[in-house]
Amino acid sequence: MRAGRFEVQIDGVEVAGFRRIDLPRRYSEVDTGPEGRKRIGQTSFDDLTMERGIKPGATHLVDWRVAIEEGKADEGRKEIAVVLQDEEGTPQFQWTFSDAWVKEYEPPELDASADGDIATESATIAFDRMEREEV
Repeated sequence: MRAGRFEVQIDGVEVAGFRRIDLPRRYSEVDTGPEGRKRIGQTSFDDLTMERGIKPGATHLVDWRVAIEEGKADEGRKEIAVVLQDEEGTPQFQWTFSDAWVKEYEPPELDASADGDIATESATIAFDRMEREEV
């Protein structure tokens, strides 16, 4: 499977233009019991990070972050699906993030000396639950 063929859906609607998705790492804390033996602790996840080229009219990420800042909880929590596709574009794997919200929004870095670079925006996404499945 190649890492470059994927699509992103936010609340069931495909949102184009994403050039990089960093799927979160899953890990468990290590607790030490009274007998000195290591036990499996709480499972945690890193945040989801998403980067996309900025285009006129494509304001999904910044609008989503503004809803959070304005305290609009209903608009602020969404479901994200990241779908990995094979070479023919057929979905193979899907990661679903429930009750996701934009924790941090980063606008593009503008640099007049950047020759041909694409202006990108990125978002750090917090979520309550992550599931991976074959589709």
